[in-house]
Amino acid sequence: MNLSQMSFTTGYVGSMGKAWKTPTEADLEKCIVGAMEVEGKTREQVISILESGGSVKWCESPNFYYDHSYGVIGTKRNSKPVQMRECACGHTVPASQVMSASLGSSCPDCYDRMS
Repeated sequence: MNLSQMSFTTGYVGSMGKAWKTPTEADLEKCIVGAMEVEGKTREQVISILESGGSVKWCESPNFYYDHSYGVIGTKRNSKPVQMRECACGHTVPASQVMSASLGSSCPDCYDRMS
């Protein structure tokens, strides 16, 4: 498993949500052992799930009594880079936000002026 492609959380939900981190070898081992206990699966099953891109619960959150949340380990979600496009108005915006106005392509802020 490539550790740089994995992330885990303890399940703690703070003011900014759950904090995800890249595991070290020791963190990965701790998560696998925890997942075996929480999920009731064998080591080979847990590793197979992780290698196939899935995720598993590995511990109860520190505030489990209140939030009923679990710590999770899995593969990082890959996000596609946003394709940017320059409009006739001179602004550069994500391609999905480009609008067609009578004077050419426009960003949402300049649409009324260019229509």
